[in-house]
Amino acid sequence: MLNRKISDQQLQRTLETLKNGSNEEISDLLNNLEPENIDDNLIQIICGFVEHSDKGIRNAATNYILKNRNPRFPFFIVPFIKSNDISVRNLAGEILINLGSLSVDAIIQVNTENNNDHIKFIIDVLGLIGDQRASLFIMGVLSSSEDDNVILACIEALGNLQVQNYVDVLILFYDRNDLYKPVVVEALGKIGSKTALNFLVSRFQNEDEITKYSILESLGSLGDIDTFFFLLEQINFVNGPLVLALISSIFMLREKFNLDIPFDNRMKNLLLYAIQKGTMEHKKIAFSMINSFDDKDILGASLTLLGENFELDDMIKNKLFTNIEYIYHEIFRIVNPRLPNLRQILNLFIEIINYVHEYDVRLNISMLDTRYIANSISEFLNHHDEEVRRYAMEILFNIDQESAILFADSMLNDESAWNRLRLLEMLEKVPDQSPEPIIEKLMKDEDDMVRERAAIIKNLRVNNFSTTLN
Repeated sequence: MLNRKISDQQLQRTLETLKNGSNEEISDLLNNLEPENIDDNLIQIICGFVEHSDKGIRNAATNYILKNRNPRFPFFIVPFIKSNDISVRNLAGEILINLGSLSVDAIIQVNTENNNDHIKFIIDVLGLIGDQRASLFIMGVLSSSEDDNVILACIEALGNLQVQNYVDVLILFYDRNDLYKPVVVEALGKIGSKTALNFLVSRFQNEDEITKYSILESLGSLGDIDTFFFLLEQINFVNGPLVLALISSIFMLREKFNLDIPFDNRMKNLLLYAIQKGTMEHKKIAFSMINSFDDKDILGASLTLLGENFELDDMIKNKLFTNIEYIYHEIFRIVNPRLPNLRQILNLFIEIINYVHEYDVRLNISMLDTRYIANSISEFLNHHDEEVRRYAMEILFNIDQESAILFADSMLNDESAWNRLRLLEMLEKVPDQSPEPIIEKLMKDEDDMVRERAAIIKNLRVNNFSTTLN
């Protein structure tokens, strides 16, 4: 829609409503006000609503400002970044950031009256906007300020602006104060010049753990192929949280340059650390890096992650479905009642069992292994979790029906009627007459549905056996 000039009469009615209307009338007007060519008087009133006590009016005014993006809006919003009300100040900052480049000229002209808190706030906002036009202003503040918080904000902002010309300036601040080092490193990583890369690599060995962590993190985005091999060399020396930064950067450079990662015990241990101690992002990175390796420790550790994240679950399942025999050989050693994700592991095992049956996968699994599995799984027939008990039933009937029948008493006493119904479904599929006594007991179950279903299955099985004999 083209902007149209608002008439004087319309303008007066709008101003009157905005000044004296009820909260509901003001909100309705702001929500329905067309993007018209309005004057500074109307703009000032609308912008003034960012400190209104009514949340609905604040939201309506904010939406109107962000929707119409009049270049005059930032000049009337900027004064609120000096508000004593932190919610007003934050809302003003949010609006200015969302208006982006439109806000830069207004921000750098604001009079902060040498208030370091206000200066830091506007530097933070300029950094988040990321318009390089603000770089000279930020450099001016950086060169004149003696406040650490303001200096740190300037360094971070220059990194966000990614101006190559200021790499040498940032390097000068690196040695000025240990407090600055991690922020300088992060800024240099974002700017991404060869000078910055060489500087960080040269300083790595002699720095403290915090600075080393920052350098390792930055090398992932900043590095080249030589950096990749430098990072591989560090595998033998880093430990603790540094492992997480190292693994992340190796992964980034591997993806960037399509490089191979050597897999040995040291690398395996680092990846296991990332799986056990890292954030979800670190875990995903570590697991994607081990995806081409088949190792029992790795496979076992991956099972502990099931249920934490849907994306990670898919990665784990894809990996384990290519190592089916491992699950059969190790499941009885892995599962125990204390596992927080026991339900997820048992469910995965059921999926694997179904896959083996459906595609007639040949496995080198002995009868002894099968009995070990049955004995370990039978422990969960009395578990407090209803789903765990049901999964245990299904596993037993799918891997060893003879053992399942032996443990039927525990299943008969399951407190969940739905589980007892599921038991009947599995008993129906047993080809011989061994389940008949169990079915007959379920015909006397306290639950109507269970009794009725048991009677139906009993009759069906009697007819089937009669037909077979004839």
